[in-house]
Amino acid sequence: MGIGKTTAIRSLCGDLMVDCDVPNMDPSSSAKKNTTVGADFGVVELDGGEQLHIYGSPGQDRFDFVRGWLLSMSIGVIVMVDANQPDSVQIAAQYIRTVLSVAETMPCMLLLARPISAEATDRFSSALTKMLGMPVPAITADVREKSQMLDALDIFSSLLVTT
Repeated sequence: MGIGKTTAIRSLCGDLMVDCDVPNMDPSSSAKKNTTVGADFGVVELDGGEQLHIYGSPGQDRFDFVRGWLLSMSIGVIVMVDANQPDSVQIAAQYIRTVLSVAETMPCMLLLARPISAEATDRFSSALTKMLGMPVPAITADVREKSQMLDALDIFSSLLVTT
């Protein structure tokens, strides 16, 4: 909760997106004023007139059914995580295992959505690889910056082409 999924979609799609934010009624879990309770949706206009549909799932466990529904129609997944958090490796592993439980060959990439040093990124990636028994591509980006998010999508698209 609060990693920036809605912000990432808004930075890519502008105000022409649908978000499912409502007032946060559980301030003990997050200081956020609003929280997502459904599937955010946006469209990115690509070169050649193609469109990429992007969905964001709420992070709370009680919305697992939304995640499952979105995964059932996905061709790839970007998992956003704050690798600075003490339990970030476990959280990332849980989300990746969920993705792989739907489709073992689903292209998946981690987006480290909070500032982090190169050394901390390496430690996080090594620990996650050890926990999962496989490497998962990871990049950093400021979700508020459209150019960084477009770069992230460009990198992610190479995973879609190779699988």
